[in-house]
Amino acid sequence: MSNRNNCSIPIPQKHAGISRLPVVDYHDIRDELRTGDLLFCSGNKPVSRAVQAVTNSPYSHVALVVRMLSVDRILLLGAEWPYGVRVVSLSSYLTDWNGSGKPYLGHLIVGRHGGLDLKSEEMLKIFLSELIDVLGQPYSFRRVLRMGLRELAALIGLRFRRLRIKKAAVCSEYVHRALSRLGVRIRWNQKGYILPVDIAADPEVMLVCRLS
Repeated sequence: MSNRNNCSIPIPQKHAGISRLPVVDYHDIRDELRTGDLLFCSGNKPVSRAVQAVTNSPYSHVALVVRMLSVDRILLLGAEWPYGVRVVSLSSYLTDWNGSGKPYLGHLIVGRHGGLDLKSEEMLKIFLSELIDVLGQPYSFRRVLRMGLRELAALIGLRFRRLRIKKAAVCSEYVHRALSRLGVRIRWNQKGYILPVDIAADPEVMLVCRLS
């Protein structure tokens, strides 16, 4: 299945929608993946399930794809608990996630924002520098807890001002900040922050494929 067939299909917003998507072999789609593509993770581990339950969404993580043509590698850059901002190979998610010798436990969906243009060397430089400058920064579990509290408070109708970003310390903020540097604006939710599902729900983010 090629991404050319899916350029107008939105990212599923429910587990049932993800399950209905056919799984594509990574080697069949690898050459079509681009720097700036988005990997949305729907994990099955307890922490991932807890995030999905609190946020009422199927996604627990989002990361950015980067093609390294000089070494023929496709990498993922993202902020991930408990490691912080790091870079790993996309293939490791499919065969040796976190050194476990097993694939990522859950579903992996690749999306693409139609407004992202990285054809010029200058735009690519700005984008990559934003991603690399914060490599190694710790993941902020405290910020995740604040988001969770806001999710619970929203159930009784409370609303808050937007959280200030001092450093992009959680996955969705890391992605949002990098895209914002290139003028790609993705709206934050009404609770004052941004989640992986908010990025997936953006009308310009379309499906490329499902990898697992």
